[in-house]
Amino acid sequence: MKEKLYKKEITLTIVFSVLLLLAGHSASIFVLFPSLQQGTLWGFPIQYIVPILLGWFGIAAICLVMTVMCNKFDDEMEAYVKTLPPVEEIETEKEYE
Repeated sequence: MKEKLYKKEITLTIVFSVLLLLAGHSASIFVLFPSLQQGTLWGFPIQYIVPILLGWFGIAAICLVMTVMCNKFDDEMEAYVKTLPPVEEIETEKEYE
């Protein structure tokens, strides 16, 4: 169970890191493919409005989904921790006389 939770945590981290990088750096698409720079969206040149929309609303939507999924992951982690046997406390302080 522990390995499954670690794999899920790593997967969540990688997936959302890639999504945030893609949304935040969407202007690079128009640099890599100059033929996409033709056209307009709502009267704005497409190479300007798409990165702005993805940068603001895209990242906000990705962060909302990431928050929901991470909260579910935290609930799973708490449920796993509750199934573990209790750990006895070890006294770390020494009394000096």
